[in-house]
Amino acid sequence: MSDLKRAVESDRKLVDVRLRRELRFGAEVPRKLAAAMRYAVLGPGKRIRPVLTLEAFRAAGGRDLAAVLPFCAGIEFIHTFSLIHDDLPSMDDDDFRRGRPSLHRKFDEATAILAADGLFAYAFELFARAPGPAERKMAAVRTIGSAVGPSGMTGGQMLDINEVRSPKPEARTRAPRVLETHRKKTAEFIAAAVVVGAILGGAAPAVRRRLRQAGLALGMLFQMTDDLLDVEQVSEVDRTTVVSALGRTRAAGRAETQATKSERLFRSLGSAYRMLAGFPDLILHRRS
Repeated sequence: MSDLKRAVESDRKLVDVRLRRELRFGAEVPRKLAAAMRYAVLGPGKRIRPVLTLEAFRAAGGRDLAAVLPFCAGIEFIHTFSLIHDDLPSMDDDDFRRGRPSLHRKFDEATAILAADGLFAYAFELFARAPGPAERKMAAVRTIGSAVGPSGMTGGQMLDINEVRSPKPEARTRAPRVLETHRKKTAEFIAAAVVVGAILGGAAPAVRRRLRQAGLALGMLFQMTDDLLDVEQVSEVDRTTVVSALGRTRAAGRAETQATKSERLFRSLGSAYRMLAGFPDLILHRRS
């Protein structure tokens, strides 16, 4: 196993311990709601976003994990919130998530919506409670809010819904539309996960800006590999994806371009960012 894979596995275990800790609720949280939140978060997952936050924190010189782990947990909660919404009948209407019944199928639609809302709100409670300099925490929260708000993830979900429900666009306009959707819905939050770790670790503004560009390329790569992996699934046949817009060969070429760009930007920041520079290749060649 490579150094990067060992580090990712170690980070994932660290994040999972924190997630379980934060999801231990007392009597003040209704039992069904608590069970739904745990079911959604604690199932199988890659934890890519919080692992990126943790590695960026270390690369930027961060040492006190108590300052970053609440953000790692909150970022995974927000990611899970987005998946719960994505699966709802009014969105993508998916019955399964990560090989298990999606939350609204395991429980019911109202419980799924409330569990998602609870995870989103709870994430910001964790951010506020985290130790560390207030100015760093405020900058981190601002970065997350921008990435998941109307110009980021929420706007991307809206574009995605429009893409599914509207007539198929002409070939010449299809690729730009799907790429914009992917940037807003997926890449912005992955970039934010990287930048937040760097902010909490004390990185300079110029470093943060370069990390954002590296993170955006990494996020686009992640979504492109998702589309390439999902191309044979029945649920994806009628969806507009990078593969349907560009064809498999061109989509794979675009993914390689984004991987190269992301790696180059990470490496340009020096040896401290060596682990992060390994993520593009890891994602490019993933099988799930």
